[in-house]
Amino acid sequence: MKNKIWQKYLICLAVMVVLVGVVVNVIGRSHTAKAYAKKHRSRLVEESRLISREYVRESRNAGLTKEQFELQMRAVHEMTDLEVWIVSGEGRILIATEDGVTGSIVPQEVLNTNWSEKKKIENLYTGERAIAVDAVASNTDLWGYVVISEPWDRVREDVNGVLVRVNMTALAFLVLGFIMWFVFAQYHTRNVRIIKDAVVHYTNGEFDHEINIKSRDEYRDLANAVHLLADQHANLVEYQKNFIANISHDFRSPLTSIKGYAEAIKDGTIPYEIQGKYLNIILFETDRLANLTNDLLDLSNFENKGVHLTYTKFDITKMLKQSAQTFEGKCSQKNLKIRLSFPENTLIVYADKGKIQQVVHNLVDNAIKFSHPDGMIYISVMERREKVLVSVRDTGIGIPKESISKVWERFYKTDLSRGKDKRGTGLGLSITKQIIAAHNENIKVSSTEGVGTEFVFSLAKAEP
Repeated sequence: MKNKIWQKYLICLAVMVVLVGVVVNVIGRSHTAKAYAKKHRSRLVEESRLISREYVRESRNAGLTKEQFELQMRAVHEMTDLEVWIVSGEGRILIATEDGVTGSIVPQEVLNTNWSEKKKIENLYTGERAIAVDAVASNTDLWGYVVISEPWDRVREDVNGVLVRVNMTALAFLVLGFIMWFVFAQYHTRNVRIIKDAVVHYTNGEFDHEINIKSRDEYRDLANAVHLLADQHANLVEYQKNFIANISHDFRSPLTSIKGYAEAIKDGTIPYEIQGKYLNIILFETDRLANLTNDLLDLSNFENKGVHLTYTKFDITKMLKQSAQTFEGKCSQKNLKIRLSFPENTLIVYADKGKIQQVVHNLVDNAIKFSHPDGMIYISVMERREKVLVSVRDTGIGIPKESISKVWERFYKTDLSRGKDKRGTGLGLSITKQIIAAHNENIKVSSTEGVGTEFVFSLAKAEP
């Protein structure tokens, strides 16, 4: 069975009630009883000494009669509500403030102790009493004792009275605590329910659902985090749709060509004399599929395992010259020229040579693809402090302003950037971005429609 938040809060409140009850009525009772026993002891001992020193001695010196002295003791009883005995040295009660005990013998064990708690004296009292005793002596002669007592129930009544007041106060705080618990339980339950409902809406694809939490606390932070996660998920869903659409298009087009020409050759629709032309088309489309598959595998490996780099020192200008030579065939098809601009001194960089070759290949291939016939491609290198900057610039169709920030996304192609060349996979720049980022370097793009595009990336300079 699922425990709800308000139930857990209620359990906590119940535990608190039990703990308060135990502390107040068990531990508190013990400490209060000791404190009040001490208070009553001080009072009785003080009264017994006062009577011993003042009343008894003065009455003897003044020559008061027994009846007069007894009246004084009864006056003390009326004022203090304490029972007073005047006991002889032999333990016999001479004067008592209550009836029926005069002449009785007080046990010697009581008289030998100046204080007794919960004491029972058979034939004199029926219940437990607190008793204070003070000896009355003249010089070295023991004249007698003053015994003051009160029922022990008074101590219990005082303790119980305190505990009742404490319990009432605790109960008031517990009622206040229950109200606060109820308010907070409702608050927490409501916020959790709102966030839960929002998650259900987002799960059902309703990404425009708003989370209505007005409080400025952790719940609002959680709501914002959930909403951000939903936005990212919505973008991911849209990206997946575009990804599938683009990859389906890029796979379908060459597969359709391969299947169509293969079937035509098989059926004899295409004469034997010209089959070589269409076999070359089939091989071209096969290479296109292979490139697309390799790019997808590269991206998958980069995401799952990261870009694995093998750092070496190499001459960047020499590598760029070699890369430019590999594009002579493609450039001749569009009558393009590649112009190299390098400093006179040798520039050594510290990077993964194979990965940087892949970056240069992607950038130059893009430049060729989107350049006008008879155009020019510029590859240059320059030093800047401890960095080496490599630039690849074309004089092609350019990129619209609204598309520049998106060129690094997978499969992103605008109609202009596609041009008439449909061979691109749309993954080259995404791979390029990840490779440069893995080197902890930067790559930037600037472009003007109808003028051209320039890519510039940095590498760490190394000593020869």
